[in-house]
Amino acid sequence: MVEMLIVLSAFLMLSATSVFLFTPHNDVLAKELFFTQLESDLLYSQQYAISHQEQITVQFIPENHHYFIRGSNYGSPYLVDRYYSPEVSVEQGTMKLLFHYMPDGNIDSFGSLYVTAGSKKFRMMIQIGKGRFYVVEE
Repeated sequence: MVEMLIVLSAFLMLSATSVFLFTPHNDVLAKELFFTQLESDLLYSQQYAISHQEQITVQFIPENHHYFIRGSNYGSPYLVDRYYSPEVSVEQGTMKLLFHYMPDGNIDSFGSLYVTAGSKKFRMMIQIGKGRFYVVEE
Protein backbone atom coordinates (compact mmCIF):
# COMPACT_ATOMS: atom_id res chain seq x y z
CA MET A 1 0.00 0.00 0.00
CA VAL A 2 2.84 2.39 0.85
CA GLU A 3 4.54 1.63 -2.48
CA MET A 4 1.35 2.44 -4.32
CA LEU A 5 1.04 5.78 -2.49
CA ILE A 6 4.66 6.65 -3.34
CA VAL A 7 4.14 5.82 -7.03
CA LEU A 8 0.86 7.74 -7.10
CA SER A 9 2.40 10.81 -5.45
CA ALA A 10 5.35 10.73 -7.89
CA PHE A 11 2.90 10.50 -10.79
CA LEU A 12 0.88 13.46 -9.47
CA MET A 13 4.03 15.56 -9.04
CA LEU A 14 5.13 14.84 -12.61
CA SER A 15 1.66 15.63 -13.91
CA ALA A 16 1.52 18.92 -12.02
CA THR A 17 4.93 20.06 -13.26
CA SER A 18 4.11 19.15 -16.86
CA VAL A 19 1.12 21.52 -16.78
CA PHE A 20 3.43 24.41 -15.95
CA LEU A 21 5.99 23.34 -18.53
CA PHE A 22 3.49 23.18 -21.40
CA THR A 23 1.66 26.44 -20.65
CA PRO A 24 4.10 28.65 -22.64
CA HIS A 25 3.62 26.39 -25.66
CA ASN A 26 -0.01 27.47 -25.76
CA ASP A 27 1.10 31.00 -26.76
CA VAL A 28 3.38 29.62 -29.46
CA LEU A 29 0.65 27.38 -30.85
CA ALA A 30 -1.93 30.20 -30.84
CA LYS A 31 0.50 32.44 -32.75
CA GLU A 32 1.42 29.75 -35.26
CA LEU A 33 -2.22 28.85 -35.86
CA PHE A 34 -3.24 32.48 -36.30
CA PHE A 35 -0.51 33.36 -38.81
CA THR A 36 -0.84 30.11 -40.76
CA GLN A 37 -4.60 30.47 -41.03
CA LEU A 38 -4.41 34.17 -41.89
CA GLU A 39 -1.83 33.56 -44.61
CA SER A 40 -3.94 30.89 -46.28
CA ASP A 41 -7.11 33.02 -45.97
CA LEU A 42 -5.43 36.07 -47.53
CA LEU A 43 -3.99 34.02 -50.38
CA TYR A 44 -7.41 32.45 -50.94
CA SER A 45 -9.10 35.86 -51.05
CA GLN A 46 -6.50 37.17 -53.49
CA GLN A 47 -6.97 34.17 -55.77
CA TYR A 48 -10.75 34.49 -55.48
CA ALA A 49 -10.57 38.18 -56.48
CA ILE A 50 -8.49 37.31 -59.53
CA SER A 51 -10.52 34.31 -60.65
CA HIS A 52 -13.94 35.94 -60.14
CA GLN A 53 -12.82 39.44 -61.20
CA GLU A 54 -14.41 41.10 -58.20
CA GLN A 55 -13.26 43.25 -55.31
CA ILE A 56 -12.85 41.34 -52.04
CA THR A 57 -13.08 42.98 -48.61
CA VAL A 58 -10.96 41.88 -45.64
CA GLN A 59 -11.97 43.28 -42.26
CA PHE A 60 -10.63 42.65 -38.76
CA ILE A 61 -12.84 43.13 -35.70
CA PRO A 62 -10.29 42.95 -32.88
CA GLU A 63 -12.71 43.41 -29.98
CA ASN A 64 -14.42 40.14 -30.96
CA HIS A 65 -11.18 38.36 -32.02
CA HIS A 66 -12.70 37.96 -35.45
CA TYR A 67 -12.03 38.68 -39.10
CA PHE A 68 -14.03 38.07 -42.22
CA ILE A 69 -13.51 38.10 -45.95
CA ARG A 70 -16.35 38.71 -48.37
CA GLY A 71 -17.23 40.20 -51.72
CA SER A 72 -17.52 43.96 -51.94
CA ASN A 73 -21.33 43.90 -52.06
CA TYR A 74 -22.97 43.75 -48.66
CA GLY A 75 -25.26 40.99 -49.87
CA SER A 76 -22.28 38.83 -50.79
CA PRO A 77 -21.75 35.70 -48.74
CA TYR A 78 -18.72 35.42 -46.50
CA LEU A 79 -15.78 33.64 -48.12
CA VAL A 80 -14.14 33.35 -44.69
CA ASP A 81 -15.65 34.10 -41.29
CA ARG A 82 -13.02 33.28 -38.72
CA TYR A 83 -12.66 33.66 -34.97
CA TYR A 84 -9.17 33.41 -33.53
CA SER A 85 -7.75 32.82 -30.06
CA PRO A 86 -8.39 35.45 -27.37
CA GLU A 87 -4.66 35.23 -26.64
CA VAL A 88 -4.03 36.93 -30.00
CA SER A 89 -4.88 40.59 -30.50
CA VAL A 90 -4.72 42.62 -33.71
CA GLU A 91 -4.18 46.39 -33.66
CA GLN A 92 -4.20 49.01 -36.35
CA GLY A 93 -0.78 50.23 -37.41
CA THR A 94 -0.14 52.42 -40.44
CA MET A 95 -2.93 50.58 -42.21
CA LYS A 96 -6.62 50.33 -41.40
CA LEU A 97 -8.20 47.09 -40.23
CA LEU A 98 -10.24 47.04 -43.46
CA PHE A 99 -8.68 46.62 -46.89
CA HIS A 100 -9.61 45.28 -50.31
CA TYR A 101 -8.16 42.96 -52.91
CA MET A 102 -8.83 44.34 -56.37
CA PRO A 103 -9.86 42.14 -59.32
CA ASP A 104 -6.26 42.13 -60.58
CA GLY A 105 -4.99 40.75 -57.24
CA ASN A 106 -3.47 44.00 -56.02
CA ILE A 107 -4.33 45.43 -52.63
CA ASP A 108 -5.87 48.90 -52.30
CA SER A 109 -3.77 49.96 -49.30
CA PHE A 110 -0.52 48.93 -47.71
CA GLY A 111 1.21 49.34 -44.37
CA SER A 112 1.47 47.49 -41.09
CA LEU A 113 -0.78 45.81 -38.56
CA TYR A 114 0.36 44.86 -35.07
CA VAL A 115 -0.35 41.40 -33.69
CA THR A 116 0.25 40.49 -30.06
CA ALA A 117 0.34 36.81 -29.17
CA GLY A 118 0.94 36.13 -25.50
CA SER A 119 3.93 38.22 -24.45
CA LYS A 120 5.33 38.69 -27.97
CA LYS A 121 4.48 41.47 -30.39
CA PHE A 122 4.67 41.15 -34.17
CA ARG A 123 4.38 43.60 -37.04
CA MET A 124 2.64 42.31 -40.14
CA MET A 125 3.74 44.35 -43.15
CA ILE A 126 1.50 44.29 -46.21
CA GLN A 127 3.47 45.51 -49.21
CA ILE A 128 2.30 47.67 -52.06
CA GLY A 129 1.70 45.83 -55.28
CA LYS A 130 0.62 42.22 -55.34
CA GLY A 131 -0.64 42.03 -51.76
CA ARG A 132 2.38 40.20 -50.39
CA PHE A 133 3.05 40.39 -46.68
CA TYR A 134 5.56 39.29 -44.11
CA VAL A 135 5.72 39.15 -40.31
CA VAL A 136 8.52 40.53 -38.13
CA GLU A 137 8.85 40.01 -34.38
CA GLU A 138 9.30 43.28 -32.50
